[in-house]
Amino acid sequence: MQAVLALLSDNEFHSGEALGAALGVTRAAVWKKLKKLESIGVTVHSVKGRGYRLPSPLELLSEDALRENGVPDDVGIRLAFETQSTNGDAKQYIAQGQSLPVLFSVERQTHGKGRRGRQWESGVAKNITFSFAWRFDNGPSVIEGLSLAAGVAVARVLKKIGIPNPGLKWPNDVQVDGQKICGILLEMVADQDVCHVIIGIGLNVEMDSAFMTHIDQPWTDLVSRLKSRPSRNFILAELTKELVAVCKLFEDGHGMKHFQHQWQAYDVLFNQAVTVSSVSQQRQGVAKGIDQKGALLLEESGEVVALHGGEISVRRG
Repeated sequence: MQAVLALLSDNEFHSGEALGAALGVTRAAVWKKLKKLESIGVTVHSVKGRGYRLPSPLELLSEDALRENGVPDDVGIRLAFETQSTNGDAKQYIAQGQSLPVLFSVERQTHGKGRRGRQWESGVAKNITFSFAWRFDNGPSVIEGLSLAAGVAVARVLKKIGIPNPGLKWPNDVQVDGQKICGILLEMVADQDVCHVIIGIGLNVEMDSAFMTHIDQPWTDLVSRLKSRPSRNFILAELTKELVAVCKLFEDGHGMKHFQHQWQAYDVLFNQAVTVSSVSQQRQGVAKGIDQKGALLLEESGEVVALHGGEISVRRG
């Protein structure tokens, strides 16, 4: 399917005969592949006598393009058309003892998940779904607050490509004008003092509203907020470079305290009345930013308490 998509990505008409010749298959086999693409959400226009084309140009991810945009040579790149979960692929890669850092990304993720086991939709060659894995040799304590620092990295890239007002909602949602544009899921694989961390990120580049009916919160994407369609390869390369810099700072012991004020500059909850829900209780108070470890500071009845992650969700009011 990736090969067919690559041929159609120019938004021009291609006859079934030409597609078959390029792929070395029959026209009937081409038709089956196109039907399979349609079944996973790709719109293919068919015009008798002219052939097939996509409604708009498509940019597939490419290792060459990522390297040209500055992804360092010491970061492994693993690209695929489809996978269940890039975090799952990264875990398997780590279990095999292969070298880090590494970047996993795909055109379509079938069983992606967000916080608290929520389904995360990626579409097909529309959005950016990736996992970045890094090895820390100083034990799990060194990565305290890393998911928040990853949020700062995403916010910086969004500003760079022309989003003027990205915001961060504790602990790990990236928003624009109160609408979610990106989610971050951090997973850890620890073995004594060695700690492997997988930073999973899903960024909305071009969402298909027909597939988003089950999402229970306001969302937005880059295409609806920028004048021109951004390059997925450029954005993924910029995010990767930012995450390399973040992980190096944590590795050197600077940790979340280095990012505390940067994170608070994007904080959408600061001085807002919030309800904090966990499995066992609900608390209400006023959000007062974060501490040096990345914990949420909540003012309750004149007293400020630090709330750490886990199964906590925060809502305004």
